[in-house]
Amino acid sequence: MSNTVTIIEKAPQEMHGDVKIVDNVFVKMIPLNGIGHKVQGHAHAFDHITLLSNGSVRMKHANGESVFTAPALIVTKKGTMHEFTSLEDFSLLCCIHAIRDGDDVDDIADANIDEEKARELTAVFSLLMMEKA
Repeated sequence: MSNTVTIIEKAPQEMHGDVKIVDNVFVKMIPLNGIGHKVQGHAHAFDHITLLSNGSVRMKHANGESVFTAPALIVTKKGTMHEFTSLEDFSLLCCIHAIRDGDDVDDIADANIDEEKARELTAVFSLLMMEKA
C-alpha cells in the first residue's frame, strides 16, 4: 500500500473556503466536496480570474457552458453571471481579484493582453525581489 496521501484525503469534509487579502489582492479558496457540488450563481463588479487547482468543473455562464480540468486559469468578465459545478469527488477553485474602490479604476494591463506583452510588463513592474549575491 502506498504512503502517498491524496488531496482528497487531506481536504476537510466541510471546508467553507479560506480567504486572504494581501497587497489589495483578494483570494478565496472554494472547495467542492463531491460530484455535483455547486458554487451558487454570482457575478463580480470587475474582471477576475479563478484558479482551478484540482479536479474538474462545469462553468455555466451567459454564453453557455464550459468544462475545465485542473490546472486551469478561468477569466470571467465583470458582470457575467456564472456558476461552477464539480465533475469530480474533489475540485478546488481559488477566486482571485484586486480590491478596488471605484468603477473606473485604471488598469496597468489591458484585459486582452497577450503573453509577450505580459512578459514585457512584468519586466517593467517586477513581481520578484531577488537577493543580491
